[in-house]
Amino acid sequence: MIIVAAVVGYLIGSLPTANGLARLWGVDLRTTGTGNPGANNARRAGGITLAALVLIVEIGKGVAAVAVGAALAGDPGAVASGVAAAAGNVYNVWYGFDGGKGLGISSGVVIGAWPPAFPILLGVMVIAVLITRSSGYASLATVGAILILSFVWPAAELPVAWGITDLWLLPFLAGGLVALLAPKHLADARRPFREPSRP
Repeated sequence: MIIVAAVVGYLIGSLPTANGLARLWGVDLRTTGTGNPGANNARRAGGITLAALVLIVEIGKGVAAVAVGAALAGDPGAVASGVAAAAGNVYNVWYGFDGGKGLGISSGVVIGAWPPAFPILLGVMVIAVLITRSSGYASLATVGAILILSFVWPAAELPVAWGITDLWLLPFLAGGLVALLAPKHLADARRPFREPSRP
């Protein structure tokens, strides 16, 4: 059932909801701005309202994937489905295995599987944005923080509220998310140094 949970999670994550919402605004995120079907590009193309809707839906997909995975195969299913949902967003079958950067849906996965970590990670991102003035570097800092926390949490036996109860599954959850998110956000962080500035 863990494999079934992963497949279902991938399908949930790959639903092209961001571009579907953007089309209601008369915008195609795949051909506008950065071409990325995510909240940041939605903000540039359609404004803050569209971006907020995209982010809320992506977070909802992450939460849903974890809930479905848990129903199918318990804690291991929740982890498998959550990581697979992020994979479905980043390597989307409907977009030729290209896709978003996975941060929104991964936030939903964390909220569903490991809720107390979410405000900590959000705080890391806000602080990193203020320090670096770069969303790419801030995302990388957050990705690094989730990996560190995933080992601290079970070692200290910290509570998880409604999340998964097998704390030693957290490093697998975090490791899967980091492997998916880090390459795209590293490329995003490096972009200003690769591309010449435009007047």
